[in-house]
Amino acid sequence: MATCANCSAEVSDGSVILVQGKSKKAPSIPLCPNCVTNTENAIVAETKGHNLPVAILLGLVAAVVGSLVWYGLVVLTNYQLGIVAVGIGWLVAQAVMRGAGRKRGPRLQAISVIFTLLGMAFSEYLIVRHFAVQALAAEGYTNIPLLLPLDTMLSLVIEGVKADLLTLLFWAIALWEAFVIPGQRRLRRVNG
Repeated sequence: MATCANCSAEVSDGSVILVQGKSKKAPSIPLCPNCVTNTENAIVAETKGHNLPVAILLGLVAAVVGSLVWYGLVVLTNYQLGIVAVGIGWLVAQAVMRGAGRKRGPRLQAISVIFTLLGMAFSEYLIVRHFAVQALAAEGYTNIPLLLPLDTMLSLVIEGVKADLLTLLFWAIALWEAFVIPGQRRLRRVNG
């Protein structure tokens, strides 16, 4: 006989279902069939009934805020802190999930990744533009608008990334966070 780790019910050895703990090194967790069914139903419920308009709104706000924070820190320190970039992916994913009503799933992953990418690109644009404006001001050029034509903005982002390829690593980690966090959870069975 085994004891269900969730409800403490006694379960015969033939009926107990072992599930993986939080990490691969954690011991397996014994559950009764009812707790497994309830947990799987709760996991499926997390993927239904998204509030997409609010998820989009909060994701956009988080991307803008994260982008401005990263830009501000780079301008103040003259140094790109990769953890801040990773934080943008985390922040956007959390905002999207909160806006969706604590839901998860592929749609929310897509929203989170898109807004994280846009936030990263916008912050890179602001960073490169800032230093370009400083250099141009030293040569006497002034009154450079904040928003340039889209093709110019994209060129500045590309040039910024080319100048420091480590930026791509930061982006990749941030995008991974944005993808993984709102992903559907799974109950991983060790047996049965």
